[in-house]
Amino acid sequence: MKLTDFIKNIEHVDRDTIIFQEYQDDANSDIILAYAEDDSVIREENGRKYFYLIEVFLAKEFVEDWKASLDYTPTIEETAKRLYEYGCNDA
Repeated sequence: MKLTDFIKNIEHVDRDTIIFQEYQDDANSDIILAYAEDDSVIREENGRKYFYLIEVFLAKEFVEDWKASLDYTPTIEETAKRLYEYGCNDA
């Protein structure tokens, strides 16, 4: 799954999950959604490591607030990129 897939389905994603991203420096890398098991910022699944990006409840709040502040409707790609930037730099 990619962040764009997450944005497309954002209303249906469990607020209690966390977004982990395979490559921390690539907004287009694969992501997984997982429940908190501990305070670990790294998850391993199918032999691949994923790094914490942001909790889904924060991602949903951010996307909603960000879109409301705009005077246009951003594309899915723009929204995913802005969420990635927020998760990496501000969350």
